Amino acid sequence: MKNWKFILFCCLIELAIVIFISIACLFNNSIYYIFYNLIYGIVISVLLPLLILLKEKKNFEEVGIKKLGKREFIVLFSFVLFSIGGQIIPKVIIGEQVSWNVLPIAILPLIMTTFFEEFLFRGFIQTRIEKEFGYGIAIIISGLLFSLYHLGYPGFRTFSDIMLLFVVGIGFAIAFKLSNNNFVVSYFVNLPNAFVTYILKYSQFPKMTIESTIYAGITIILLVIIFVNYRKQIQKDNKLKII
Repeated sequence: MKNWKFILFCCLIELAIVIFISIACLFNNSIYYIFYNLIYGIVISVLLPLLILLKEKKNFEEVGIKKLGKREFIVLFSFVLFSIGGQIIPKVIIGEQVSWNVLPIAILPLIMTTFFEEFLFRGFIQTRIEKEFGYGIAIIISGLLFSLYHLGYPGFRTFSDIMLLFVVGIGFAIAFKLSNNNFVVSYFVNLPNAFVTYILKYSQFPKMTIESTIYAGITIILLVIIFVNYRKQIQKDNKLKII
């Protein structure tokens, strides 16, 4: 019997994310980071999946965090080349100016946000849906949830943007699947795409500042601490099993 309850669970997570990001975008101070970095990012996108995995005593391979092989590198290189080249090359050909100077202030926030996206939508959701419904349905749902979560950002609430993000999300989901469900591949396919998209459409993104970089850095440190402790707990549980 199909686990439709998990689909409903995903819909509730999606709704919560859209709500909390929408609330975050109403503020330009520390309240923004409470709703965005903390609630949307750490609590919903990372801690919630990790708590479920911990209950099931699953290691990081369950969400695709594993070593890269030759196949994974080929998929990664191909998708990054297609993604970046497809956006930048046409701009260069027609002589359009590319605002590279806006990127440095956005690097850490985009590293953080991209991790939230890939860990939740690919590593956690896509792998579980694939087990219940197959990889085709998993790819579509993963891409759809990825696109719709952007409704939380005021700059991406047009139909054309959501449809484009759906196609992009499908691309990330396919890269994840083609790489044998390798989270590292999907993350490093998404990240350069996020950099290029920000350069080309930075006015649509939440405003990036020195403060956002500092908060993103703090959040990344917290994520490292969380994952190190999760790994230690899983190793401890495995040792107890052996005993």
